[in-house]
Amino acid sequence: MTEKTVIITGCTSGIGRETARELVRKGCRVIMACRNLELAEALR
Repeated sequence: MTEKTVIITGCTSGIGRETARELVRKGCRVIMACRNLELAEALR
């Protein structure tokens, strides 16, 4: 899945968080749409 770009909402917890992590591991470029910037920064 390299060279794919995905936008994920709800990345700071739950299914959104795990989905984002897995897609990054698979080589995707992940754009996180989050309400809580502090939690989002912690995921980087």
